[in-house]
Amino acid sequence: MEEQIKTIDEKGAADVVAVLAETAQLVAMTPLTGGVSANTYMLETSQADGASVRWVLREHGASHSGHSAKTEFALLKALHQQGFRVPEPLLCDVSHRLSAYDFIVMSYIEGGSNIPVESLDHCIAAMAEELWNIHCLPVEVLPNLPPRLNPVPEVFDYLPIGSEWSQLHARLRTLKDTGYQGRPCLLHGDYWPQNLLWQYGQIGGILDWEDAAIGDPLSDVAQASVELRYLFGPEGMQKFITAYSAHAAVDPQRLALWQVYVAAAAQHFMSDWGLEKSRENHMRRVALESIRNASAILHLDQ
Repeated sequence: MEEQIKTIDEKGAADVVAVLAETAQLVAMTPLTGGVSANTYMLETSQADGASVRWVLREHGASHSGHSAKTEFALLKALHQQGFRVPEPLLCDVSHRLSAYDFIVMSYIEGGSNIPVESLDHCIAAMAEELWNIHCLPVEVLPNLPPRLNPVPEVFDYLPIGSEWSQLHARLRTLKDTGYQGRPCLLHGDYWPQNLLWQYGQIGGILDWEDAAIGDPLSDVAQASVELRYLFGPEGMQKFITAYSAHAAVDPQRLALWQVYVAAAAQHFMSDWGLEKSRENHMRRVALESIRNASAILHLDQ
C-alpha cells in the first residue's frame, strides 16, 4: 500500500527554521487559509537575540496548477530586487525530504486585505497604479514565464452554452487577429484585493504570483475589474478601469474580449474553489452578467 502524500509537519518546519537561522527555534506553525492551490503556513520563530520573526511557508499542494516552486522563487527574487513590495524569498526546497510537495519560504508581510467602503476610491486608484507599475517592469529581468497573449481560442473551453450564448459564440468565431500586438509585459495573473495587503491605506504587499505570465496587460485589467465587481458591483469595476486608464490606454473592445474570457473561466471553475454556496451563487450571477455586458460591447463593433 502506497504511503499517503503528506504535507510538512512541525518537525519538518523546525528543520526549515534551523536551515534559515541556525540558532533560531520554531515557536508555532499556523495554517493560513484562503488559498486553493497551495498549503500555506505561518512560522513564528524565536531568534538568538530573543526577537520574534515570522516567515511564510508555501507548499505547492495537490491542486497546484501554476508555476514550479523554482520559477516562483526566481520571480519573487527578481521582483524583490526591483523594489516591488513582495515577500522576500528565503528558501526553495524541491527535495521532498520534509514534504511530499515542493515549497518555498518567504518573509511575512503585515497587513490586511479588506477594503473599507469609505476608502474604496483611494484603494482602487492605488490598485490601478500598482498594476501599471507591474506592467512597466522590463521583462528582461524576469525568469522565463508562459505567454498570455490571446484569449481565443481557449475562451471556447469556458463559455456557457445554450441559446442565450449562441450569438456570442458566433461573434467570437468571426474575430480575426486576436493575438496581442503590443509590448508584452509582466502580468500578475490573479490581481485582486485578497492578494494585496494594505498598511495604513497603502499597498504593503503583493502576494500569490503563481499565475504570472508575459503578455497583454488588459488580461490583468479584466481580471481585476471582474473581481472588483464581485465585491463592489459594476461601479467598482468601472472605477478600476477608469483609474487604470489614467496610466495607460485601454481599448474597450480588447478589454471586453478579455472580460469575456476571465468571467467565462471563473464561472466554469468556481465550483472547485470551495466557496460557500451563497457566495458561489452570487459570483456566478456576477460572472454571467459580466459576460453579457462585455458581449454587448463586442457586438458594437459589428
